[in-house]
Amino acid sequence: MKVGFPGGPRLEWYDRNPYHRFQSYHGEDVAPHVQTTRWSYTVPYGKKAFVESAFVYVERATAAGTARLAQSQIEIQPFGQSTNYLLLVALRTNTVGDHDHEAMGNGPILLVGDAVGGYTVDTSTGGTVDYTMDAKITEFDA
Repeated sequence: MKVGFPGGPRLEWYDRNPYHRFQSYHGEDVAPHVQTTRWSYTVPYGKKAFVESAFVYVERATAAGTARLAQSQIEIQPFGQSTNYLLLVALRTNTVGDHDHEAMGNGPILLVGDAVGGYTVDTSTGGTVDYTMDAKITEFDA
């Protein structure tokens, strides 16, 4: 159903040819690694996007030789500007089952060229970590 007035005010964002974009990563027993891009999305020309929800989770699966930073994050980079964290969780413990998570609803509006990405990193020596990061993005006509 379309909402709005013919020839009148502009349609709401959800009535301007919306298209759902789901970004997701789930990794089990992931070994230590440098910062790695797990998914990314850039708003195309003629569009805007709304980050409707996002979720990040990190859990120590097996103990590390030396536990250091294990991190899961979703970042936003407005076109031509510096990167900002949208969600960030980190573990520095070595107890199997230790975890951290963060969720968000009703995030920012992204303009053409803006990017959002999911990243993980684990600087520990040995051991493994489980990661989950999801985002629901609705793209619509600008």
